[in-house]
Amino acid sequence: MKLAWIAAAGLTAMLAASAARTSDEPSDAEKLEAITTAMNSIPAVVFFKDREGVYRGGNTAWAELLGRPLGEIVGKSDLDLFPEEVARSFRTYDQAMIASGKPQRNREVLVYPDGRKVEVETLKAPWIGKDGACVGVVGVCWEIVLATPVTAP
Repeated sequence: MKLAWIAAAGLTAMLAASAARTSDEPSDAEKLEAITTAMNSIPAVVFFKDREGVYRGGNTAWAELLGRPLGEIVGKSDLDLFPEEVARSFRTYDQAMIASGKPQRNREVLVYPDGRKVEVETLKAPWIGKDGACVGVVGVCWEIVLATPVTAP
């Protein structure tokens, strides 16, 4: 869990630093490449979607979870990608977070394409645009690894 928080904090710092650069700094394409490779280096699932619940991007861990290339995921909603009950649950969490304007955490069970089920903790936060308004949801989720109980000899 600490790794996910550290990775998310590092990504946030990098985004802020890239926004503060002057015009003689790297091009927008170079900045996008740096941000993309940084996101793909994070082992946690990272995604972002607009206020209508349409995915606008994510990392390779997110694509692996869905068993599809990123190009097939961007532009789709939860209803396009998950069973209806799961999709509606995600949408409910998104709407509650947007309404509150504050990050929220929740636990969920996700199923990988190979059938493996994992319990994850998801942090969803408002995706704030340049004008300061909420344009959607940014999420990071990581698998909850439970410690194995130690037995006495």
